[in-house]
Parts: sequence; structure tokens; C-alpha cells
Amino acid sequence: MGRKQLAVLGAVAALTVLTACSTAAPPRPAVPVQQPASPQVHSQAAGPAKARSLLAREGLQLPSTYRQACAGHASIGCLNPPPGPIPAALNRPLHFPVLGPGQRCPASPGRPVTIGDDTGTEQGNGPVRMLTGASRHGVAGLLAHTSSPPWLGLKTTWFSVPAYQGPFVVRAKRLGHPGPVSQGGIPPVIAPLVVPPGPTISTVPRSNGRPGYREVITVLWVRSPGCYAWQVDGLRFSEIIVLRAVLR
Repeated sequence: MGRKQLAVLGAVAALTVLTACSTAAPPRPAVPVQQPASPQVHSQAAGPAKARSLLAREGLQLPSTYRQACAGHASIGCLNPPPGPIPAALNRPLHFPVLGPGQRCPASPGRPVTIGDDTGTEQGNGPVRMLTGASRHGVAGLLAHTSSPPWLGLKTTWFSVPAYQGPFVVRAKRLGHPGPVSQGGIPPVIAPLVVPPGPTISTVPRSNGRPGYREVITVLWVRSPGCYAWQVDGLRFSEIIVLRAVLR
């Protein structure tokens, strides 16, 4: 296990007050690809180079290859990144909701999951979902006393159901207000989370012999409470998950 992976695990350990998440949730049908809107950071006057620069500053620009993603990001989902480019299907336009002044955060409802002594909340309906300590109404508590002040932390576990062993990408953004968003180990890692196809560092086996759930345990780092959204893209699906993050 590399230094980056150890940094991620150390950051996750610092969030011990958050509810532990489990991945033994039953699979649900895949979510069809939505018709995306143009990225909010684009404008009619902005050229491609400027648009890419804006996306990169917000941590929304994908690298060209899996190996670049695994080298530049805290390699929390990478075991043996394959050669070659990241498929174009994973680099879909962003379709985050637009949150106007005074508008309520459109938090995604969750489903409680309990395995043994561990309880978590599952968000998402597609092949890749998120588990957090959020309420079933999509309200999550940020931990203020972290190892990286002034960043606030929220433990998140991304997992794919056994039927999907392909790659996926997770991009995160604050809605309604500007603000940095970091995913990974010790911030700032301002980059998308890219998970190559095949096993991850944490692949949970199943007793019936089917391929296991793939897990990627990470931390969402932000500077202030607010409304935060994730766009999850796979080869044939795209989904938005939204949480309202508050101070504990």
C-alpha cells in the first residue's frame, strides 16, 4: 500500500465520530444516462482552453489516462490502472442542479442500511452508490475537528454492485455558492475521483461466489457547510447525488 493510500486511511480514521458505512445493500436496476446540460463553468465567450482551465481549478476536469488519474490523485481506488485513455463515456458534460438564491438544497433521500453493529445511509440508485452517516433526508454532519484545519470532513464510501465491474468517475461541487471541494486523503486534492475497471483496494467478497462489491473509502473535504452534489458517471449511466452538509 502506497503513501497516498495510507494518507487516505489515516484521514478516514480521523473521522471516527461518523457512522461507519456498510456495503451489503441489494443491487437495484441501472440508472439510464440523463440528458446533461452544459457545464456551469462554461460560457459562450469562453474558449475550450479557458473552459478546461476553469474545470481544472474546480476539480472537475478529467485527466487523459487512468495512470495519470491514479498518479495525481490519492490512489484510493487504484490497484493496477490499465494503460490507455479514460473512455469518453466517463467524461460526460456536467449536469449539476442550479441552486438559486434562497432555494432549498435538493438533498437526495437515503435508505438506512444496518450490517451487524454498523449503520449507514445509502444514496443513489445506480450501479455505483454512496454510503455516509447522513440522515434518510439527506442531511450529513461535517466534522470540524479534523487533522487538516480549516477543512471540514465527511466520510464517504463509494461502492459498485457486483454486477458492475467497470470504471466510474465521481466529481463533486458545492451548489449555490463557490467553495473548494476536495476528495481523497489529506486536502487539498482538487481532482475527480477516478476508479478503473476491476478490483479496488477494498473488494468485499460474497459468500455465494459472485464477484464482490467494490469499495472506495474516501473523505469529502470542504471549507463550510452547504449544499454539495456529486456526479457519478459509469460506462452507461450517470447520476446526481446531493447532500445538505451541516456542522455537528
